[in-house]
Amino acid sequence: MISYYYINPMGNITLLVDSPVPPSERVKIAEALMRAEPDAEQVGFIDGRNLNMAGGEFCGNATLSAAAVYCLKNKLDTAQVDMNVSGANGPVRVTIGKTDENVYSGEVDMPFPESVSEIALTLGGRTITAPIVNFGSISHIILTQKAEKTECEREIVRLCRKFCPGGLGFMLVEDEKLTPLVYVPEPETLVWESSCASGTTATGIYFASLNGGSFSGSFTEPGGTLGITVSPDVPPVLSGRAEIKSIKQI
Repeated sequence: MISYYYINPMGNITLLVDSPVPPSERVKIAEALMRAEPDAEQVGFIDGRNLNMAGGEFCGNATLSAAAVYCLKNKLDTAQVDMNVSGANGPVRVTIGKTDENVYSGEVDMPFPESVSEIALTLGGRTITAPIVNFGSISHIILTQKAEKTECEREIVRLCRKFCPGGLGFMLVEDEKLTPLVYVPEPETLVWESSCASGTTATGIYFASLNGGSFSGSFTEPGGTLGITVSPDVPPVLSGRAEIKSIKQI
C-alpha cells in the first residue's frame, strides 16, 4: 500500500509519496500514480525534510509542497525549513506559513544556474536562437516568439534527448504571461504545466541578465501567479502557495 499527498501548488498538481519506496522502484510507482491521477503533473517522494523527484530533477513547486507537508505533520503554522531536494547541490531553504486550512504560502530559495547561454532550435520551419538556463538536473529555454504547441512538443523532445538528459522546459513568455511546457525523460512525461517554479526562476534570471543582474516581478501562468526576485550574489527567491487537498492510498 502506497500513501501519498495530493497537493495543488498553483495548479501544478503534485503527488508526494509518503511511504518508503526504494530508489529502484520510484519510476514504476510514479508511472502508476500518474495513471491513477490524470490531473497530476509530477511525482515526488518525501521523508521528513528530504524530497526526491521521480526523474531526479529539481522542482520548486514540489519543494514548497514538501515543506507544507512538513508543517502539517509537525503542526507548525510557520517555519523556516531546509529541504534536501533532488537536483540541488545543497539544502534548499523554504520560509513558509499557514494561511488557511491546509493552505500554505511561502518563499523558496531557488538554486543558482550552472550556466546561462544560447541554443539553436527549429520552430515553424525556421532556425532561431533562444536563451537557455541550465540548472544541471533540468534546463529551461525562454521563448519570446510565438510558436505552435505541436511544434514545441516535437522540438523539446528532440533537444532534450540530444542536450539535456535530465529534463527540459520551454517557457513561452508574452509580456507578464508565462506558459510552461516540460519534458522529463524518465518517467517519460511531456506536460503543459499549470505552473513551473524552476521555469519561472529561469525566466527571471534571463530578464535579470538583460537588466544589470536584477529582476523582481511575477508571471501569470495557467494555474495562478508565481513571483520571482533575482538579485546579484544571492539565491533567486520564488514566492507561491500550495494547498494540501487530500491524503490517498493506492
